[in-house]
Amino acid sequence: MTPFDAHKRHIAERRKYRRTLLPPGSLLSFAPITVLDGSTEILEGEGIVLDISQGGCRVSSEQRIKLEQPYSLILQLPSYPKPVAIDSAIPRWIDQEAFGVMFIAMQQQQERFLQEFLQSLREDAA
Repeated sequence: MTPFDAHKRHIAERRKYRRTLLPPGSLLSFAPITVLDGSTEILEGEGIVLDISQGGCRVSSEQRIKLEQPYSLILQLPSYPKPVAIDSAIPRWIDQEAFGVMFIAMQQQQERFLQEFLQSLREDAA
């Protein structure tokens, strides 16, 4: 095991929720809730959700985002009839190909929709 693999394993062990890989067609749109530094840079965009948990997701996107900038998200999940709205999410890491966001706030009904979707994925995998 390389030091990088050990580091990734340590991060995975610290996660509160188990991540689930998503099938193709899992889309996300994002927009800043407030602009923290007065920037006029375009901060809205779209991406593909690569994996998801009850507490966050990993997204592939060509649009750059800013760390610690609060965003609202809309998740369009495959074979799920309703989009899931996240009222507040914060990017925790960014690399050249993807970024990870932590869900901060969502309405109770939206949280239930996400739980149902994740449960259906687990049942399909079993």
